[in-house]
Amino acid sequence: MRLNAWLRDAWRAGGTGGLNWHLHAAASQARWHNTQQQIDRWLARVQPTQRQLLLIGGSAGWMMSTAWLTCFKRVDVVDIDPLAPWLFSRRHGKALKQAACPWQFHRQDGIAGLPALLKQFPDAFVWFDNVLGQLRYRLDDEDALELQLGQIQRCLQGRSWGSVHDLYSGPTSVELPTQLDALCQAAEHGELHGGMPQYRVDRQTTSLENLGQSLLQRVDAEGIWQDHCTGVVFPAGTAVHMIPWAFKPRYCHWLELGWIRS
Repeated sequence: MRLNAWLRDAWRAGGTGGLNWHLHAAASQARWHNTQQQIDRWLARVQPTQRQLLLIGGSAGWMMSTAWLTCFKRVDVVDIDPLAPWLFSRRHGKALKQAACPWQFHRQDGIAGLPALLKQFPDAFVWFDNVLGQLRYRLDDEDALELQLGQIQRCLQGRSWGSVHDLYSGPTSVELPTQLDALCQAAEHGELHGGMPQYRVDRQTTSLENLGQSLLQRVDAEGIWQDHCTGVVFPAGTAVHMIPWAFKPRYCHWLELGWIRS
């Protein structure tokens, strides 16, 4: 019975992915390469003064920059996935050890337990690693979802923190790797027009009708797209960056990245 319970837990990890997610991520590394490189370059510009990192939803660190992790003197990884510590160690453990950066895994819900974690790690830079967009699948009530996401910035007032998360996701009319090359190169050189992919959070421009339509056109979106309700995560005025992610063939996510200095 215990083994069956562990297997069920490992497969779904409380609705955050689990083994199903890890198998997909391992098989998708070539398709995700451009997005990962763009995230790495963006994180290289995130230079908090804190030397300790509290990584919420770190999982295996599939979308994390190893070089950025080694800039810290200590990393604490929080996730509910029982497979996370082993897989995270396989991907990042060697580099962290070589950089003399100790890391520790804490198995718990980092979002529900955020207030206690902030007290436990008062001097840490807080980073939400591709986890906040997943709340869309864990909470059926959209009002409750937006309330919980909106409370994050209030809980973190006065702290340095940041996040990468899903903003929108849905099907596309074509496969995206070639387009992502062009999109990422244009983003890197600031050549995209209309204020994208960099903009400042404004409650009037983060709705699907305003910001979203421009993003969907860039990836030849079709069918029904999902709003992950994460437009309320960052405070108004936060400078954020948008990155397309070819999650599956002909299925794309738009990721939002941003950080706040204390």
